[in-house]
Amino acid sequence: MGTRTNLSRKMMKISHGLEFVALWSLTKTVQVLPGRVADLIAVGIGKLAYFILASRRRIAQENLRRAFPNEISEQEITKIVRTVFINVARTTIEFARQPIMKPDEILKSTISHIGVEYLDRVLSEGKGAMLVTGHVGNWELLGGWLAAKGYPVDFLVGHQHNELVNELFLTFRRSFGAGIIPIGVAARHVIKSLRANRMVVVASDQHSASGGVAVNFMGRPASTPKGPAAFAVKVGSPLIFGYLAREKYNCYRVEFFPPIYPAGSDNAENDIFLMTQAYAAILESIIRKRPDQWMWTHRRWKLD
Repeated sequence: MGTRTNLSRKMMKISHGLEFVALWSLTKTVQVLPGRVADLIAVGIGKLAYFILASRRRIAQENLRRAFPNEISEQEITKIVRTVFINVARTTIEFARQPIMKPDEILKSTISHIGVEYLDRVLSEGKGAMLVTGHVGNWELLGGWLAAKGYPVDFLVGHQHNELVNELFLTFRRSFGAGIIPIGVAARHVIKSLRANRMVVVASDQHSASGGVAVNFMGRPASTPKGPAAFAVKVGSPLIFGYLAREKYNCYRVEFFPPIYPAGSDNAENDIFLMTQAYAAILESIIRKRPDQWMWTHRRWKLD
């Protein structure tokens, strides 16, 4: 048994090493190429992934059919899903290029920013904010935009199983000068960040396997991470939903919505539900306007 376990660990170590080398090589390649060329490669990767990743393609198609019953044609679904694969590939390549991007480049690529006054308002109140986003457009660059604008931000990020890849991704995120809070040690650090009047940025729109709160999302029950709202309720901080949408190559639009404040009732769990449902409704409104911007390839609805 011990020999088999050791062999399994060695194989995993080799696998992780190969995965890291492949990602590191891709990263260095797209960093030395002109941005437009790197983007064209990303588009090609996205089109290829659409054909190769059949199971993910079927998940996306089924999600769209159930989210928009009798509202969009099969032809439209095919077009949306193909665009989604391309967008994720472009976001991935742009993520790899983050270490070579300068703050002024990020700001110049944003053609409009709506609702920035909400960020200024909550910071003036002194309790920081949970800044929630979804896997829309280039979600990674939203944090970079905030940091480039000079806002005090910390990224709440998950941990990759591959330690080498995890460190590589952290390098990408640190390049913006923002703080990093690993989800595994989140509670104490998030509370400390909020009390220091900082904004904690987190993507919170995927299925929560345990400890989630069930909200109505696109007409169906969806288990959603309760962390963002739970931290806001505990500290008395507001929650703001924001996203960065892709318009075309190197061209984005940023939008933030009015802050959602804890109800301050005697029922913390209900307050958490209300805040989570509120930002889920905002995300839904965005997706219904721009369905090609959201990552439909995830099994979001597992409760039904």
